[in-house]
Amino acid sequence: TGVQTCALPISRMQHGHHLRQQLPFKFKRVKFMAPSALVLDGLNTHKVDTSDPALQADPNFPPDKEGTWKYPAELDGWIRAHNSIRAELDKMLKVLRHLGDRELKSWEATAIKEWWAGHEEHIHGHHSNEDDVLNPFLRKRIVYPDKLEHDHNFLVKCMYAISGIVNNITNAAELLPKWKEYRNFMFPHLHEEEQVGLPLVRAYFTPEEFAPCIQSIMTKASPIELGSFFHHVGGKKEIMEFMKQEGIPFFVWYLQFKGTRTLYREKMESKVEALLSGVEPSKKAVTHKKDLQHAMSIIRDFEDRKSTRLNSSHSQDL
Repeated sequence: TGVQTCALPISRMQHGHHLRQQLPFKFKRVKFMAPSALVLDGLNTHKVDTSDPALQADPNFPPDKEGTWKYPAELDGWIRAHNSIRAELDKMLKVLRHLGDRELKSWEATAIKEWWAGHEEHIHGHHSNEDDVLNPFLRKRIVYPDKLEHDHNFLVKCMYAISGIVNNITNAAELLPKWKEYRNFMFPHLHEEEQVGLPLVRAYFTPEEFAPCIQSIMTKASPIELGSFFHHVGGKKEIMEFMKQEGIPFFVWYLQFKGTRTLYREKMESKVEALLSGVEPSKKAVTHKKDLQHAMSIIRDFEDRKSTRLNSSHSQDL
């Protein structure tokens, strides 16, 4: 698509492998002309015109379903999943800036490696949900831009480069430039999906028609992915509102979802807390909000910036 340039020709990599050496590549975003008048331009991408006939894949299914959705798009699970990714990217950015260019203590390097393993699992799972479940489902009725899926290839290459750095990290400053590059590509990509993919979903599918796709995604999601999702949705009130919105019985929270949030806080959020507070993690699991104040403050900052973005007439980097 011409969205990025790469110093090395790299074939499409499969999830789960590890990078053996750092990949020296850079990206450059350019405007991408998708089918019809749709222009994908990162954070400058405007909401798609869902009535554009060039985006209709099947004449038997017109884009007339928006009125069947009873909640605003910003409360959709797709955006909430993206918000969990944005929050994680911001947390590690703050951690790296906080640690500076001094030599890392042994436990700090270990915490970064363990956190990265969880984040890597989260992102690969999210991409798999979109590439293997969501996008094929959408293409039954929608001419869905290939560019939104192709972006995942570049993001995966960037993640492999980050893995190469993290595996041998001795100084946070070694990772900071690549982390900024990763974040600066991810945020516009998420925005494009929200401005194009989500409106098309709501135009071409009713909630009832789309429900099997959501069920499939939640069934295949890993505990870390689900835990990150619910951790970043908010407190119990917000979680119960989301579950009601999606028609999920309240008791499923106690039977399944609460445990994934606890796991996420133990495996990932506690690492952010330790790295920011400077206190080496104890063997006792840290899973309560009161013990995660440094990490949770980043979520509050993120929510404030997200509200500003939603109320702004122009999209901006969070």
